[in-house]
Formats: sequence, C-alpha cells, structure tokens
Amino acid sequence: HIIEDAHLKQILILQPHLIKNLEAKFGKEVEGKKFYKTPGTPRFKIIRPDDDDDIIDSDLQSRYQSGVGMLLFLTKHSRPDICNIVRELSKCMDRATMGTYLEMLRVVKFVIDTKNFCLKIRPKAKIKNWSLHVFSDSDWAGNSETRISVTGFMVYLMNVPICWQSKAQRGVTLSSSEAEYVAISESVKEIKFVYYLLKDVGINVDLPIIVKTDNIGAMFMAQNASSGVRTRHVDTRYHFVRENLEDGIIKIEFVKSAENDSDIFTKNVSQEIYERHMEMFLEK
Repeated sequence: HIIEDAHLKQILILQPHLIKNLEAKFGKEVEGKKFYKTPGTPRFKIIRPDDDDDIIDSDLQSRYQSGVGMLLFLTKHSRPDICNIVRELSKCMDRATMGTYLEMLRVVKFVIDTKNFCLKIRPKAKIKNWSLHVFSDSDWAGNSETRISVTGFMVYLMNVPICWQSKAQRGVTLSSSEAEYVAISESVKEIKFVYYLLKDVGINVDLPIIVKTDNIGAMFMAQNASSGVRTRHVDTRYHFVRENLEDGIIKIEFVKSAENDSDIFTKNVSQEIYERHMEMFLEK
C-alpha cells in the first residue's frame, strides 16, 4: 500500500492487509498486553533448546511458524525496524519454546500497535548523478551458543532506504574488528549489485560510494593490504573490499555508533536507541 504525501514531497509504504491478517490470527492472544516501545525485548537472544521437553506442541509450533513467516514478509517490504528480532525468531522455526512463542507474540503486538508506521521514500532533489551510501554494523559473537556474529546494513539510494539486512555470518570471527570487516564486505557486495544494476539501465552513480562503519580496526584492515598474524586467517572472499577501495568504487568512513542506522539490525536495543535510528527511515 503506497501513500503519497504531497506536502512533505515523499511517498510512504505500508502493508495494512498483512497487519490485519496478523490481527485476525493473533489478536485475541495479544489483547490486553501492554504497549511495547521496541520490537524485541532489549538484549534478548534466542537459543535453540536441546531438551525436547521444552518444545511447544505441534499446534502452537504451527502458529509460531505462521506468525514468524508473516513477520518476515513484513520485514522484507516495509518494516526494516523489526529485522533483528525476526531473524532471532527464525532460529527456532522447528524448535520453538514457550518463551520464544511469547516473544513472537510480543513482536506481533508491537506491529499491531504501530501499524501506522511507514517506510518513507523522500529522495534528494534531482541532480545529474545519483548517490549511494551504506551503513554497516555487526554484533560480535552475538550468538552465545555458536559465537557467530551478526551482520547488519542499510543501503540508501538518494537518501531513500532500498536494501537492508540482518543476517548471521558464515563463520566465527576472532575480534570485533574482524566481524565488522566481514559486515563491510557483505554490504559492499550489495551496493555493487545495486551500482551495476543502475549502470545497466543508464543511470550514473557518484563514485566513490560511501560505506560507513563505527569500527576503526575494521577500517584499518580494509585499507591495509599487508598480512599480519591477526588478519592472515581471514577468508579471501572478504578481501575484495580492499580491491574496491583501490579502484575508487568505495570509500570507508567512520561514523559514531549513535549515528549508525544499521545498529538496530544487529541487536535488540533500548527504546532510546531504537527511536533515534528508526526516524531515519520510518514515518510514524
């Protein structure tokens, strides 16, 4: 569903039909629950249970899978703010516990209460070339079981959010800088895809494309080709970041964590942090 706001010169995207379906399916279960101010419980992380006795019965499991599936579809198109908690919920699609089921209901309640939140499309004034920039972040060793880190990024085209991701990394990293370096690599792959797609349809994009990160160590790893004992184990697939730096395709800039829009894609944050970042891409 698209709303055009002529006064503010922007377009708002929302999915009221999907939220109505969530309301119809889970409305009675969340009725009377308090109003939550963040999508997920701050600092809450889901762990897959080892004991089969903790797993909910098949009927509740089916409802859980249905709820998470609907939230995933909402995340994909109009609500990037719930990316991280929905990724967490997805870890237990076949082994949900009552705790994870209640957390899913919490997210559903939050979405229903904030059903007027819209993805805002407010592009810059028309100029000769288009601009791309991306915010990149990671949560080092965020999974307490596997110690796998989480990659999060938000891509803007002409200040319009077009791509976002909250995803577990492929392997364990040995430092926060390494985890951030892997996250930068994933975000660069995404912006290169967008860059060549625009180029194929005749749209010029300003170079270099700005990649913003809040980790100085990751910036150093990307900008220095020398291999030391602390970096030589890093998989070669991530080192293409350096090549793109040398070719002038990208430029990595430091941004404070408080100003890093991708921060909410890697962890469940407090109300203050959530509200600060969501204002960049959502309209209440």
